[in-house]
Amino acid sequence: MRLLACTLTLAAGLAWSATVAAATQPVTAWYMYGSSGSDLKSYAYAHGCDFAQAQPGTGMRVLLLDFGAARKLDSSTWGAVDFSNTRFSNAEILSALERAADGYHNCHARGSVDIAYGNSNYHLSGSGMSSTDAWWAGFHQSERSEDLADYQSSKGYTSQTSDAASDMEPSWESPAVTKQLVSGDQAQGWALYYDFGSADGCPQSGNADGACNNGWHVSDVGYVSYAALALPLPEIYYTANANQWTVVRKWWNANAQGTYFFLGATASTGVGLTPTASWNTLNSLNNGLVESELACFGC
Repeated sequence: MRLLACTLTLAAGLAWSATVAAATQPVTAWYMYGSSGSDLKSYAYAHGCDFAQAQPGTGMRVLLLDFGAARKLDSSTWGAVDFSNTRFSNAEILSALERAADGYHNCHARGSVDIAYGNSNYHLSGSGMSSTDAWWAGFHQSERSEDLADYQSSKGYTSQTSDAASDMEPSWESPAVTKQLVSGDQAQGWALYYDFGSADGCPQSGNADGACNNGWHVSDVGYVSYAALALPLPEIYYTANANQWTVVRKWWNANAQGTYFFLGATASTGVGLTPTASWNTLNSLNNGLVESELACFGC
């Protein structure tokens, strides 16, 4: 049933648009740090509470927690290396996600939340991961998202759900390896896979399958952002980013199955576009195809 619901959402974009808050009101996303599992849980609880207290509107919003680069930690353990270069297993990340759910519940004021386990494709092969390892990273990431949903249900957290996400950037890893994150998530079958990454080096006009950075093409960016259970929530830090993602959308609609739409945009402070301008710029080029999520790092 979950897979069917996700498929229908991807096909039409209607399920989300009925529940998301009004457009262009940013919610904070966080890069996750910690020197220990205890630290990670403490920070996650605080982020969940802060998010709940500040949440605008009465719709569903995405609480995006980026735990860093996906990693195979040993022969049978997957997880991530965070932004302080600390390695955390998926078990530790799940415990942190559960604490984020607790924090959101205990501070809940309005609306509902989709708590997303985020990672990235940063130097997967450089860390010794194969394409198969990347597939399992995506599989287990979706698995932990489902575990979080089970936890939310067991606690009676009826204003919450869970999904997965990845900051997939062409400059960081080959398309062949990166695509396996999406394929693994799809094989497990629970989580929508939000791509909050970039389209580095892709063309800024037209609808052709042009070249992007690091051996990628527009079609590869289309795959990791919209194939299977993937859904784009792209970085729009500069106008050029909106132009590149518009080309991805045009290529997909001309060559692939389903009407490509955006869940919204990912913004940041200290870049070329303000958070509101980030969403507005993408929407101005893709009118009617940008849902109203706006996740913002640093807001």
